[in-house]
Amino acid sequence: MSNQIKKPTVKTHDVGDMLDLATLAECDMNWMYTALVDVRLRVAKLKKELTARDVNAQYHFHMLEKVLEMYEYIAEDRTRCHEQSAEAYKKEWESFKEGKL
Repeated sequence: MSNQIKKPTVKTHDVGDMLDLATLAECDMNWMYTALVDVRLRVAKLKKELTARDVNAQYHFHMLEKVLEMYEYIAEDRTRCHEQSAEAYKKEWESFKEGKL
């Protein structure tokens, strides 16, 4: 049995890997945003139905609506952030493929 400490293998990633990562993150956040919009629309429909039965029911939805708006904003902002990263990596990747880097 060897008493030598094994050195960890250093993994390397190129700009193509980073492009894949940023593109996947953008897509995932876009799906999250879409899901949150769907939930918000369903909550609005439920609120309308319940308010038709009891006018005071609308007040029970205020906090939920605000939280959904907050998460929608965050998801939309993160989608834009990952989109910008993906665009930058794509330009760099194209330059690399053309031999400009």
